[in-house]
Amino acid sequence: MRRTTICRSERAALPALVAGLLAGLAPLLVAQDTTAARAGADTTPPEAPAPTGQVPSTHTVARGETLWSIAQLYYGDPLLWPEIYRLNTNLIDDPHWIYPGEELVLGPAPGLAQAPETTAVAAAPPAPPAPAAPEEATADTVHAQPGAPAAPDTAAADTAQLAEAPPPPPPPPEPVAGYETIFDRRRTATEEVRDVLRAYANQPYRPVRRGEFYSAGFLTEEEDLPFGRVIGNTAVPAIPRLTDVTTATTFDQIAVQPPARASYHVGDSLLIVRIDRTIEGWGGVVVPLGIARVTDVQRRQVLAQVVTQFGRIHDGHLALPLEPFKDPGQVRPTPVADGLQARVIAARDVHVVAGMQQIIFLDRGREEGVSPGDVFEVVRPAAGLPGTASEQVQAVVEIVHTRAHSSSGLVLNIEHPNLVPGLPARLIRKMPS
Repeated sequence: MRRTTICRSERAALPALVAGLLAGLAPLLVAQDTTAARAGADTTPPEAPAPTGQVPSTHTVARGETLWSIAQLYYGDPLLWPEIYRLNTNLIDDPHWIYPGEELVLGPAPGLAQAPETTAVAAAPPAPPAPAAPEEATADTVHAQPGAPAAPDTAAADTAQLAEAPPPPPPPPEPVAGYETIFDRRRTATEEVRDVLRAYANQPYRPVRRGEFYSAGFLTEEEDLPFGRVIGNTAVPAIPRLTDVTTATTFDQIAVQPPARASYHVGDSLLIVRIDRTIEGWGGVVVPLGIARVTDVQRRQVLAQVVTQFGRIHDGHLALPLEPFKDPGQVRPTPVADGLQARVIAARDVHVVAGMQQIIFLDRGREEGVSPGDVFEVVRPAAGLPGTASEQVQAVVEIVHTRAHSSSGLVLNIEHPNLVPGLPARLIRKMPS
């Protein structure tokens, strides 16, 4: 009985103790509320929170509210208070201090999908559940149960996603027909060999090139050609020269004196040559040195720029108007039997031993039907004596320049280096006329 009495006395004293503690804490709670409304501030209590998923555009701060509580009220998460502070930095200096009466801007809840503004969402008024005939839902109406969050408009969300989706990438280009990479291993070795052989058999063929035509040289055939004279290089040499002779290389400017009763014009091309020697009955041997183009016309001379060089150009060399070059194209000469007969006049350059890529002159030209691209064979005739060798082919020559009664041939192949004047030659391949 004594123990029971003690317990009853403790239970009776507990309410009195709690009431005393609350009475002592009441002044302290009042003292912690240090927020004060500004003059003329509206202290109207806040409106009721909007339904879930619907956030009003603004909120008026009431006494005792913080950004923490406002974020809990509208966003459902107090940790989202920095979003409200970010939207109101022009009004809030310190997020720890907000004042009653301030109107804060509220944005949509972070992380919540918002329905498009053009979609009308209506909620049915609360009614007791009762069986009813099913109705066909309209395209812009959504029925919701009281107190339940409105169902998102799936069609509107899909439309918004389609509108924001980037356009599909363009389709890859179709593979080009005939293109082959190193990873394509389907071709057999036989096909590859066949392609290589076809490429060798069908190579582009040019019988005569422009450079071969102008650098070949020719015989004057006792003709009085309109030679001009090279005066010299117009540039001052970087190193003092020991003689008065000046030389010119590609892109240098030279002065040229035109021949008597002739003139040059800007844009004219000149062939710079020298006369190597004279062959009796055929005139001088003309050796080309380069090509120059006239850039300026003066009273007694013209200035020309060297654009192509075949040899050393200096004072005293001669100049001729450049002969036009007619490109024969990719036509191949055709074999002929018992072709035109000719004889070797001489080699352009004096060499002890003849070699390939040298120029020799033949005594047949345009008047006899020779054209650039024709191929001659230089032969050594048979002696006709018992025990001696029969006719031998000495060299194969391609014609690269023609005059009236002579032609210049480029040695393509040589069997014997002794190409002396007077050796016979015959036409073995003829260019189509």
